[in-house]
Amino acid sequence: MIAVELDRLVERRLDALAEVAPLDAALRAALQPLATASDFALDALRRQPALLHDRHAFPRFPSLDPADPESAMAALRRWRSGASAVLVARDVDAIDDVEATLSGSTWIAEQALAGALAQAEAELAPRFGAVRDAQGRLQRLVVFALGKLGGGELNFSSDVDLVFAHASGGASDGPRALEAEPYFVRLGQRLAQLLHAPTADGFCHRVDLRLRPFGDSGRLVLGFDAMEAYFQREGRDWERYAWLKARPVAGDVAAGERFIDVLRPFVYRRYLDFTALDALREMKAMIEAEVARKDMADDLKRGPGGIREV
Repeated sequence: MIAVELDRLVERRLDALAEVAPLDAALRAALQPLATASDFALDALRRQPALLHDRHAFPRFPSLDPADPESAMAALRRWRSGASAVLVARDVDAIDDVEATLSGSTWIAEQALAGALAQAEAELAPRFGAVRDAQGRLQRLVVFALGKLGGGELNFSSDVDLVFAHASGGASDGPRALEAEPYFVRLGQRLAQLLHAPTADGFCHRVDLRLRPFGDSGRLVLGFDAMEAYFQREGRDWERYAWLKARPVAGDVAAGERFIDVLRPFVYRRYLDFTALDALREMKAMIEAEVARKDMADDLKRGPGGIREV
C-alpha cells in the first residue's frame, strides 16, 4: 500500500512538472529517482524548467542590479534554489559522492555570499562611497565563515555561521562620509538581509551571527585590533574550538587569512594543561544539563552523542 501511494505521489510530481516543460518517456523515466527523493528539487525544476536541459550543470550566477534591490533578492533566491536542485540531482543520480555534495553545498553558499556582498556594496556606494584607510587604500568587509561552512561541509539545511570584521580604520569617500565601523555595520546588516530575509521566493541562506565576540550583545562588526584584544582578554574555550574551522570566504579574503594567522596562538594552545581539560569537562557538563532540561534525548544534533557533543 505504501509503495502504491509513493508511486502515485511521484507521478503527480512529474505531471506537475510536465505542465510547464515537455517530458518525453525517456526524460520522465530518468527523473523518477529525483521525483521520489526530493519534492524540493522537482518544484525548483518546475519553477525553472530551463534547468531540465542539463539538470546536472550548475546555472550561471546572475547579474544583480544595485538599482533594483527587490529583483536582486529574487535573483539570488532563484539561483540558490536552482543550484541546490542541481546538487540534489547530482547526488540522487550518483554523479557526486557525499564529499562532493558537501563541497558543492559549500560552493553555493560562497557564491551567494560573494554576490550578495557585491550587491550590498553597490547599493551603499551612491550615498556612502567605499571605505579607504589613511593612505587611500580601499578597505572591504571581511566575512569569516565558521561551523559547517567554515569546514567546507555545509549541508542542504544548515545555517551559515558568519563573523564580520574589517582590517583597519578609515572613512568612506561618498557624499555622506561614515567612519569605517558604522559603514561596515550598515554593510553587514544589508548583506545578512539580502541572504536571509523571507520573500515570495523564500530565502537564500539563513545567517547566524551569534558567534561574533560577545554574541548577540556584541557589535556586529569589529576591527581586527579590537577582535584580537577580545580574544586575548575575553576569549572563551568554546570560541577556540569554534575558530578551528574559521576561514575568510568573502570580501577581503587576503586580509582575513592574515588575521587567521594572528589568532593562531589563541586557537591552538601551546600546552594542553589541566585548565584546558577542566574547560572541556565544564562544556560537557553544560551540554548534558541542557539535554536534561530540554528533553533532548532523541535530538540527533544536541542529544547524547550528537553532533554538538562530538
